[in-house]
Amino acid sequence: MIRLITLLLLSCSLNVQASIPVNGTFQATESCPAYLSKNSKTNPDDLTIIPNQEYLLKEINHNSPDWLRIQIPNNRNALRWVSASCGVTHYEETPHTGSCDNHPGMADSYVLALSSQPGFCKTYGFEAGKPECVKLSKSSYAASHLTLHGLWPNQDSCGQHYGFCGATSQPNHCDYAPVTLSTDVAENLKKLMPSYKFGSCLERHEWNKHGTCQVLSHDDYFSLAMRLATDADQSAFGKYLTEHRGENIKLAQLRELIAKSFGAQNAGKVYLGCKNSYLVDIFIVLPALIPASEPLASLINKAPDYHYNDSCPNTVMVSDFSKESWY
Repeated sequence: MIRLITLLLLSCSLNVQASIPVNGTFQATESCPAYLSKNSKTNPDDLTIIPNQEYLLKEINHNSPDWLRIQIPNNRNALRWVSASCGVTHYEETPHTGSCDNHPGMADSYVLALSSQPGFCKTYGFEAGKPECVKLSKSSYAASHLTLHGLWPNQDSCGQHYGFCGATSQPNHCDYAPVTLSTDVAENLKKLMPSYKFGSCLERHEWNKHGTCQVLSHDDYFSLAMRLATDADQSAFGKYLTEHRGENIKLAQLRELIAKSFGAQNAGKVYLGCKNSYLVDIFIVLPALIPASEPLASLINKAPDYHYNDSCPNTVMVSDFSKESWY
């Protein structure tokens, strides 16, 4: 029997706080870099803002912002982050339309969040002492394949605040109660989510923040997420990453592979996250209704037509445990 699930888009990257949509303007007072990613300071075309020029202001990083997301006219990657100290702002928050219903099963799209585990470890995990990096074997599945970060339901009328449906946020992942999984599902998740295998509890956070906002059981939710992650890994794009790990790859070439794997009309529904030029995150937009066995490419074709900018430079480094120093 085909099981239908509702899923939703969480638009913010894993490595940044949720931003606040606004309507307004930004008057530049000095020349400053305009970043695709404010965290990794990604600016592949060395773009700077022009003093005395006015830009449309689209987002702020929090209520007393130190980073602003503005629109650069006539630029392919038009939305850029600039320091708030580089100009003067006038804005008001964009009101959400409709009423946010913070109950399970009310999502209207989804995002499948995947990781390059070597990239994550290279740019953060080793330094932070993450056991899924320090203890991970260089010959493991995760060292050469895409891994699962999460499957995120969202609700457009909630903005970026559809989560923790009946659950309470905890300061540390392992502060949540353990997630109960059958033996087969648990063993598979240990392969696709190294944090689960090595005890840093990402699965607990993912279930409490995202899993509680949908209607599937622990087993069915993680099984679905792992099936989609495996489909992505076995696509032409995923296989290319496995075969070319340890190499520097042109971003344009990765975009071509995404188009080949999922259709040129859907290329904007798959976006990449980099840190220090290393590929770390892959985000894939999915529709609200997901039959249990429908192929990933077909699902992406049905997904909302959102288009996101990659936070990666023109040349992307695909980290490889076997070819680089771990520290």
